Amino acid sequence: MSNLNSETIAPTEPPDKILPVKDTAPKKRHIGAKAFVGTFGTSVFIQACTVVQGILIARLLGPVGRGEYAAVILWPAMFAGIGIFGSNIAIARASAKLDDHGEVLRTGIVLALITSALSSLVCFMALPWLMPQAESYLINLARLFVLFIPLNHLALNLIAVDQGSGNFKNFNFTRAILNPLYVGMLLCLWLFGIRDLYWFVVALLVGNLAVVVIRLFLAIRRYPIAGKLHSLASLIKQSIHFGLAGIAQPVYMQADKALMLWLLGVKNLGLYMVALSASAVIGSITNSAGMVSFTMAAQSDKGDGFERIAKTFRISVLLWLFFGGILAVVMPFVLPFVYGKDFASAVNPARLLIIGSAFAGLANMLEQSVRGQGKAFVGLEGRLAGLVIMVISGIVLANTFGLPGVCLAYIAGQLVCLSVIIWRTNKHYSVKTAISYIPRFGDVNYLFNIFSAFTELYQDENVS
Repeated sequence: MSNLNSETIAPTEPPDKILPVKDTAPKKRHIGAKAFVGTFGTSVFIQACTVVQGILIARLLGPVGRGEYAAVILWPAMFAGIGIFGSNIAIARASAKLDDHGEVLRTGIVLALITSALSSLVCFMALPWLMPQAESYLINLARLFVLFIPLNHLALNLIAVDQGSGNFKNFNFTRAILNPLYVGMLLCLWLFGIRDLYWFVVALLVGNLAVVVIRLFLAIRRYPIAGKLHSLASLIKQSIHFGLAGIAQPVYMQADKALMLWLLGVKNLGLYMVALSASAVIGSITNSAGMVSFTMAAQSDKGDGFERIAKTFRISVLLWLFFGGILAVVMPFVLPFVYGKDFASAVNPARLLIIGSAFAGLANMLEQSVRGQGKAFVGLEGRLAGLVIMVISGIVLANTFGLPGVCLAYIAGQLVCLSVIIWRTNKHYSVKTAISYIPRFGDVNYLFNIFSAFTELYQDENVS
């Protein structure tokens, strides 16, 4: 889950109580509404912190500095996503099926050390060729940020154990650690008048290090660090399928930023990053649904549970239509006020990107559901097709329309990706049409009832 739209890593949570130090684990947990609500609430919190940190970075660095910051973290983030090679997904699936989570956790640490060492070396050596127009100080900062890769792999593998086992309390706790830590460090930079890009990069590394240290501490309290390993060969064999399928994902996620950097320069990249951040402010809707859906699918028999996945998709569409519409209306007033007048030209790109962010979130939710059933390549075709469309249309449209052209290319790529993933999901669950994904009156009524229930609960608490 190397999510660097927010340029942070969102890793999980502490046990309900401290258990005796032994290699036992809780039984598989029921995945119900509480898991959805807790994961959604955590995602909303993370999204709120992401917005705050985006505001701070934009205001402190300005459009050019914001673009340089994005350029520095771009390639290490991409290599982190490629280099983990599906090991976190294999770990999550093993944790969902097995009882001994201590074995899986220790193996996850070993795998993280292996994958991060290889991908860090390749990234470090390749950076001068990947940033040919960048000044030397940006390349040096990017090489410093290569340290993000081992931190990212360790955090994701540790989190995967909690996600697979259904321990969403632990999962959500750890996911929420980084963002407030990083916001706190950014506030310190602001208070001390520090505007040097170097310290923004260092602060992000320190935040990721803190997540890993805290999560390892929680793991050691529950399981002895020395002990039996789960079959390393078995996990590597499983991860190969997900790794091959997932190679396209980090490239796909960063392609728009790379295009912006190469075609339009760092200032436009800074504007684009603000627009993307503002448009994805409600992305927690589909992010949280995808995380919980993965676990439900992993614990279900092959081919079971489609209607629940389809209903989650329909509810997510309705929520995106409602909140996305509101966001589009207020964007011209809110974005310049929040991020500063220097970013006023990012308003229309941000409104366009709301559509692309919705398509991306819905595609991710469906992919996670089918991946949980062991279908590693479910998103590969979609991402490859979307990547081709995004790159070709981006090159053409950027020359004509500039920044909005790359936004249109992003929308086109995400729509193609979503369409292909819907087709692959239907094929897996033996569904013949796409009608199950279209919202119904019953879905609207369902959301209304939930809203009414929360409203009544809130009123009762105020009365009491």
